[in-house]
Amino acid sequence: MTHEQMFFWMLAFFRSTGLLLLTPVFSGKSIPIPIRVALAGFLAYTAGSYVQTETVLPADVAALILAMIHEFLIGLLMGMGVRLTFYAIEMAGQIISTEMGLVMSSQIDPLSQNQSSPVGTALFYFGSLLFLISGAHHTVFVAFVRSFELAPSGGSSGAQNAGDVFVQATGNIFLIALQIAAPILAINFVITLAFAILGKAAPGINAFAESFAVRILAGLVVLGLTLGLTAQVVLSQFANAPELMLRLIP
Repeated sequence: MTHEQMFFWMLAFFRSTGLLLLTPVFSGKSIPIPIRVALAGFLAYTAGSYVQTETVLPADVAALILAMIHEFLIGLLMGMGVRLTFYAIEMAGQIISTEMGLVMSSQIDPLSQNQSSPVGTALFYFGSLLFLISGAHHTVFVAFVRSFELAPSGGSSGAQNAGDVFVQATGNIFLIALQIAAPILAINFVITLAFAILGKAAPGINAFAESFAVRILAGLVVLGLTLGLTAQVVLSQFANAPELMLRLIP
């Protein structure tokens, strides 16, 4: 192995490390660090085997450090392109839990080690399952190898409007979350309206307290019936994730 090849592998390793730090499932705390390091090294080796680019050795230590930081940031942005879909899933779970009255029963998510609602945790695991069985992780790794064609190691080529793409993709989180939570919002509006009318018709009944059980039952039923639609929305975002990853390269 020549010095140029070793330098390319090192830069590819830093880019793959940044990618795996934010890529869903692989960035979870349940994945041991040695396995993640080995996977990052394997991705770097794969990129070195398929990509034929000329890498210029840095002139000094400062240029070497800047090159490593540059590759690490590129990997982080690419991982963010995949992670945005899961942010939308978590937001949808928070909205659904609020509408069903389960927002107070929060727990610790074992993957992200963050406080999450039961519905949010269930949707996160559902999205992780779709991410693996649909082969989306394979397309993410293919996009990682292709990123060296668009932005070679040590170079500065890439998308000129990466900032605009990132803002648009971030704003799309709210749209995806509302699409997933829309059926629960609709059924909760109907239940709230029905119990409001019941409270006016029978003032002696505590309609607000009686509506909690109906909200939870109806919310769970509607959530189960709309899992197919949720899967379609999530899978469509996974299909667009590789393109978004490459467009986020600055």
